[in-house]
Amino acid sequence: MPNRTLFVLSSSRNVRDFYSNELGANSLLPKSISIADFFTQIIYVPNRRCATQIECLLHMQTAISKVKNISKILNIKDEFLLFLKNSHYLFSFFKELSREKCSISDLNMADTYASYEEHLAILDNLGRIYKKSLEELNLYDDIVVSDCYEINLNFINNFDKIEFRLDGNLTALDWEILIKVSEQIPFIISVDCSKFNQKIIKEITHFTGLNLKIGYSYKINLSDRIIEEEIKLNTQPTINLKGFSLRSLQAAFVFDEISKMVKSGIEPQNIAVILPDESFALILQNLDENNMLNYAMGKSLKNSPIYIILHSIKEAVIEELEYEFDENYIKKAKNPNQIIATLNDFKLPVQLYGDIKNIFYSKADFDSFENLIKSISNCVKIDSEVAEIIQGELFTIKNLLRQIELKFSDIFELFLLNISTKTQSMVGGGLVTAMGILESRSKAYDGVIIVDFNDSFVPKRSHKEMFLSSSVRKNAGLISHSDRENLQRFYYESLINRAKMVSISYVENDEQMVSRFIKDFKNITHIQIPQISYENSLYKGGKSIILEPSQIILEHDFFDSPISFSRLNTYIKCPRQYYYKYIKNISQDRFSDKEAVEFGSAVHNALQEYFEKSLDKFNKDEFLKLYSKYEDSDTTLKNELFKIKLDEFEIEQNSHFDDGFSVLGCEMEIEAKFNGIPIKGKIDRVDIKGDEIWLIDYKSGSVDGASLQLAFYEALYMAKFNREAKGFFYSLQDNKFTPNKKSIDELSNTLKKLKDINKSKIPFSQNTNSCVYCPYTQICLRELK
Repeated sequence: MPNRTLFVLSSSRNVRDFYSNELGANSLLPKSISIADFFTQIIYVPNRRCATQIECLLHMQTAISKVKNISKILNIKDEFLLFLKNSHYLFSFFKELSREKCSISDLNMADTYASYEEHLAILDNLGRIYKKSLEELNLYDDIVVSDCYEINLNFINNFDKIEFRLDGNLTALDWEILIKVSEQIPFIISVDCSKFNQKIIKEITHFTGLNLKIGYSYKINLSDRIIEEEIKLNTQPTINLKGFSLRSLQAAFVFDEISKMVKSGIEPQNIAVILPDESFALILQNLDENNMLNYAMGKSLKNSPIYIILHSIKEAVIEELEYEFDENYIKKAKNPNQIIATLNDFKLPVQLYGDIKNIFYSKADFDSFENLIKSISNCVKIDSEVAEIIQGELFTIKNLLRQIELKFSDIFELFLLNISTKTQSMVGGGLVTAMGILESRSKAYDGVIIVDFNDSFVPKRSHKEMFLSSSVRKNAGLISHSDRENLQRFYYESLINRAKMVSISYVENDEQMVSRFIKDFKNITHIQIPQISYENSLYKGGKSIILEPSQIILEHDFFDSPISFSRLNTYIKCPRQYYYKYIKNISQDRFSDKEAVEFGSAVHNALQEYFEKSLDKFNKDEFLKLYSKYEDSDTTLKNELFKIKLDEFEIEQNSHFDDGFSVLGCEMEIEAKFNGIPIKGKIDRVDIKGDEIWLIDYKSGSVDGASLQLAFYEALYMAKFNREAKGFFYSLQDNKFTPNKKSIDELSNTLKKLKDINKSKIPFSQNTNSCVYCPYTQICLRELK
């Protein structure tokens, strides 16, 4: 029986890790999704369409233009670019009110001294105009969804139980939804009780009547209002603390602490480096000579060549700089201009720069802008991921220009603005992961290193409090500044308490001081190593440490090209075999049974040529004449056994054709997208009888009833031709058709598991059950143990 429990986890990283940890299980995995995806899928809005981001922006801009004094009182401009740069404050404000089921009148009541009366009146008017504009067009977004949603019972009916991991706070709307869902299906909340997450604990008590003790982890049945499990939490370990006068010296601290942890026996993949300010990743990347780290946040495109050249072009045009290409510009110029030097470095064509200058302040048309971006892109090296991001942003610009008139300078600025917020995956890094604190939710690492533990970064400030004071927020029941701080305290406390070794660094000088959060922790040991030692390790080069993995773990993109069933099945059977064949590209011909390979190839080629000419009958003698040119003298025994069975083959095939079937195609190569995943395959033979389609795969040996191959072909055919087909193995040994025993749903579940761990750290472990027939046993690490 498949596990029909839905596991709702804090983040996409936790979902990927969930599937990665469970891949070895010999059963269908339960479904797991992030909390964000859960709240998207668990509700729907009847008779309305979700507004696109562009539509929301344009409706809000129009609403602003209709509100008097908004520019004067709140300094909110309706000029598009100025509005765009500050729009997130407005959307965050209205979204928070909506999700907390709080109205502007509630805020007025909370504003005891009427300090915000005029501001709130303007915002109230703006909100009403915006909501009405969406309603008139049957649209909805995060701001209005709380007034028009319904529970998606079809989604709930896919499961027998929901287990919900709760690490943060929930809004009033979130609780409203969870209570409704818990009335339909058993709903289990997993939560740790700390002195720092009392806001959510009090809410749980309010809805269940249960009293929870600090220092314990709970599983609470929200449907039955009972405690199902209570476990005492670990207490915090010793914390090693070190201050530095220079921020960059913390990088040396990170590498040194990683070395100590590895030497103490902690596996590198069980160490996390926490970055309260993720910009510190750039410092680590520049100094990580031994490739110790991988970066969960990716690499900001703001530091990419495409962004740098676009930004330099924009600045050069705005400053009206003259540009002539000169590869020796820096050497020749008495006072070189940094922007011009950058353009020269990229070898930007002079004609292209002139074309941009000529149209920069004129009315934009998309085709011209797209051509400019493509021409500029040719000056830099762009990989497929960045190219895809650029195409996505061009699509956004195209949709925008259909609805609003802008200058080239405007869309150039908008394009840069959007690109600067994007990140690129970082592949090929080390085993130790660097991440932000939010990425660490629910995670347990044996070794934890935290940098930048300063008051300026810990706690992190929120933009959502722009329009209201803390007292008004608290009186209105909105999450307060102290609530946000305590939630961050909870994240750090949870991460530290789950670890065996913890090291924290901070900057200490006239402008910086250690975060007051440090007072929340006991068992602190101050590291006495002098700062000069860390300086020397950076400037003179420290001793390289070797992080030998106990197994092969690396990031991999399963879908960088369409995946075939052969590639999928190789990973299912043995991830280590997949690693050798598809990542290291070691040809299995070097190790395979050549006789079997050549025999199988000869049979397939001969059957293909025969059935391409004879569509509805089989003649053994004619086939043997054809087969003689494919058979190999070295495979005499296999050939003779095959020929003996051709009498049965002839009877079975002609009986099949007498039933009305004929051959539609042989060795049919198909490429399509299934559930958004690019897949491909070559089907040995496709037969047709009226509306009935058979997909036939020849097997020279026995048939594996547990194989997903036929389900894969059925999904591939349906995705390509929008037509159902039935898969059959044809055993040349038993001479019979064997129907597919696996469903497309089972295939979909398998592909979904790969999709969820795709581009993450994947262990390519060995499956010893597959070693007997594996072509790589001679080079597999298992042979060395």
